[in-house]
This record gives sequence, structure tokens and C-alpha cells, in this order.
Amino acid sequence: SHRLSVTFSAKNRVRLCRAKFSVAMALRFLLLGFAPSLVLGGFFGPPKFVTEACEKWCKEASTSEDVDAEEACKACHNGPQTNPKCTEGAPCDYCEKEIVFPRHYPKLWKEVAEFKSDKLEGKTRCWCDTGCPVYKSKSWLFCYKECSEVCKEAGDILHEYV
Repeated sequence: SHRLSVTFSAKNRVRLCRAKFSVAMALRFLLLGFAPSLVLGGFFGPPKFVTEACEKWCKEASTSEDVDAEEACKACHNGPQTNPKCTEGAPCDYCEKEIVFPRHYPKLWKEVAEFKSDKLEGKTRCWCDTGCPVYKSKSWLFCYKECSEVCKEAGDILHEYV
């Protein structure tokens, strides 16, 4: 019986390493090339009911003097809320500006049950207040001290065991 034995010479090992590296690089480029289409294609972003409500409010705001519609439209397009106390003249750190401040929502947002903004009204982005995994992680990683104080006041004991 013949025994099949495979030996790799130094030259073959180099070729194998180059092939593995080339495949890994090709996969990275493919992923990087594909990522923008996921974002632009709507894979990420607000759900359809949010975009529809925002379109409705913005249309109302542009055709009438409806202050509530104008406020709701602005909230739709202004991006994530930041602490209103943190203006250009008032310096704030990341936690104060982005995470540890009570959020408030426009009247029309509160009236749409699907928005679930009533549960978030007056809440922070600390791990004990938010359901968002991104802000939950950011609050743990970057604002642990500040959020520990907020969560302790809210009755969250999880921070004491970490």
C-alpha cells in the first residue's frame, strides 16, 4: 500500500500564505464595497412608518402654520438629539452632550404609539434607560461613572455587580 504524504516546501508555504492573504483581502474589499449599498438601500435607517409620518408632518409644516407639524418635521431631520444645554458657548464632554441628559419629543411623535417615544420621554441614553444596543454599549464603555449615578437613582442595581 502506498502512503500519500504531502510535504510543503518553503516555496509552497509562501504560495499558500499569499493565497490565504489574497482571499482575505478580497473578502474585505467585497464587504467594504457592499456596505454602502446596505446603508443607502434602506437596510439600516428608520422603519417605513417613521418615514411616512415624517413626510406627512413635513408636508403639513410646509403648507400651513402648524407649529406641532414643524416641530415634528425638524425632529425627523435633525439627527440624534443632543443636550440643548451644550451649545457652542457652553463646553460639554461627550457624556453630557450625547448620553446623560433627559430627552424630549415633539407632541406629534408622542401621539403615534409605534414611535414609543412616551417610554423614552425624560429618559437618558444610559444603559438603564435605553433599549438601543448602540447607546447601551456607548454608555457602558464611555460614560460608566455618569450613568452609574443615573441608574442608581433609577433603581438599577446591575451596575453594582460589574
